[in-house]
Amino acid sequence: MDVKEKALELERELIPRLVEWGTEIDEFFRRFRELRLITNDLSFQGAILNVEHAFFMVVQSMNILRENLKLLEVAAKKKEID
Repeated sequence: MDVKEKALELERELIPRLVEWGTEIDEFFRRFRELRLITNDLSFQGAILNVEHAFFMVVQSMNILRENLKLLEVAAKKKEID
Protein backbone atom coordinates (compact mmCIF):
# COMPACT_ATOMS: atom_id res chain seq x y z
CA MET A 1 0.00 0.00 0.00
CA ASP A 2 1.45 3.36 -0.92
CA VAL A 3 1.52 6.46 1.24
CA LYS A 4 -1.43 8.12 -0.51
CA GLU A 5 -3.68 5.10 -0.04
CA LYS A 6 -2.66 4.75 3.60
CA ALA A 7 -3.30 8.47 4.26
CA LEU A 8 -6.75 8.23 2.65
CA GLU A 9 -7.52 5.09 4.65
CA LEU A 10 -6.61 6.90 7.88
CA GLU A 11 -8.69 9.89 6.81
CA ARG A 12 -11.73 7.67 6.17
CA GLU A 13 -11.23 6.03 9.57
CA LEU A 14 -10.84 9.32 11.42
CA ILE A 15 -13.75 11.38 10.00
CA PRO A 16 -16.53 9.28 11.63
CA ARG A 17 -14.65 9.36 14.93
CA LEU A 18 -14.37 13.14 14.78
CA VAL A 19 -18.16 13.33 14.42
CA GLU A 20 -18.60 10.92 17.33
CA TRP A 21 -16.14 12.80 19.53
CA GLY A 22 -17.75 16.11 18.58
CA THR A 23 -21.13 14.81 19.72
CA GLU A 24 -19.67 13.65 23.03
CA ILE A 25 -17.83 16.94 23.57
CA ASP A 26 -21.02 18.86 22.82
CA GLU A 27 -22.86 16.86 25.48
CA PHE A 28 -20.19 17.57 28.10
CA PHE A 29 -20.18 21.26 27.12
CA ARG A 30 -23.97 21.38 27.55
CA ARG A 31 -23.76 19.77 30.98
CA PHE A 32 -21.10 22.22 32.19
CA ARG A 33 -23.13 25.13 30.80
CA GLU A 34 -26.19 23.97 32.74
CA LEU A 35 -24.10 23.87 35.92
CA ARG A 36 -22.80 27.38 35.29
CA LEU A 37 -26.31 28.69 34.81
CA ILE A 38 -27.64 27.22 38.06
CA THR A 39 -24.81 28.23 40.39
CA ASN A 40 -24.84 31.51 42.27
CA ASP A 41 -21.11 31.43 43.06
CA LEU A 42 -19.60 33.99 40.68
CA SER A 43 -16.03 32.75 41.01
CA PHE A 44 -17.16 29.20 40.29
CA GLN A 45 -19.15 30.48 37.30
CA GLY A 46 -15.89 31.96 36.03
CA ALA A 47 -14.12 28.64 36.44
CA ILE A 48 -16.86 26.81 34.55
CA LEU A 49 -16.80 29.48 31.85
CA ASN A 50 -13.09 28.75 31.40
CA VAL A 51 -13.94 25.06 30.96
CA GLU A 52 -16.59 25.99 28.38
CA HIS A 53 -14.02 28.06 26.52
CA ALA A 54 -11.62 25.10 26.52
CA PHE A 55 -14.35 22.93 24.98
CA PHE A 56 -14.84 25.59 22.31
CA MET A 57 -11.12 25.55 21.54
CA VAL A 58 -11.14 21.75 21.24
CA VAL A 59 -14.04 21.91 18.80
CA GLN A 60 -12.28 24.60 16.77
CA SER A 61 -9.19 22.39 16.60
CA MET A 62 -11.30 19.47 15.47
CA ASN A 63 -12.85 21.62 12.74
CA ILE A 64 -9.38 22.63 11.55
CA LEU A 65 -8.35 18.98 11.56
CA ARG A 66 -11.40 18.01 9.52
CA GLU A 67 -10.70 20.75 6.96
CA ASN A 68 -7.08 19.67 6.65
CA LEU A 69 -8.17 16.06 6.18
CA LYS A 70 -10.37 17.20 3.29
CA LEU A 71 -7.41 19.06 1.79
CA LEU A 72 -5.32 15.91 2.17
CA GLU A 73 -7.91 13.96 0.21
CA VAL A 74 -7.95 16.57 -2.55
CA ALA A 75 -4.16 16.62 -2.70
CA ALA A 76 -3.98 12.84 -2.90
CA LYS A 77 -6.44 12.79 -5.76
CA LYS A 78 -4.50 15.49 -7.59
CA LYS A 79 -1.29 13.52 -7.04
CA GLU A 80 0.27 16.43 -5.14
CA ILE A 81 1.50 14.19 -2.33
CA ASP A 82 4.63 12.11 -2.93
